[in-house]
Amino acid sequence: MMNSSIGFKIKKLREQKEISQEDLAFQLEVSQSYLSKIENGAIEKLDFIFMQKISDFFKVEPRYFLEGDTIVNNNIEKSTNSSVGNIGDTTINSNTDQNLLENVISNQHHINQLMEMQNRLIEKLLKN
Repeated sequence: MMNSSIGFKIKKLREQKEISQEDLAFQLEVSQSYLSKIENGAIEKLDFIFMQKISDFFKVEPRYFLEGDTIVNNNIEKSTNSSVGNIGDTTINSNTDQNLLENVISNQHHINQLMEMQNRLIEKLLKN
């Protein structure tokens, strides 16, 4: 049975590229211990911006981390998803996935801006 967790996939990509955990952590601007916890499955929930950094670094579609079928440098790899069985032939629309991811990142940015505005307004109200 193949482990298909995000951390396992990150570790697999890192090992394929012969990159140390320390070097990858530096490239992704995280601590080595944080990356180790991700790879070992201790941390499973990752934010979209971090996932985009990993996808960009390894030149994989973000979808690679979520499903059994993967795209690595435009070569399709077939794998199985143990909870679903064999995925089989799947049409992968990378434009739709990329647009969706860009929208999510943009929305995250807007949410952060709104939260900053809210915090500034709260600070002004507290000063008065």
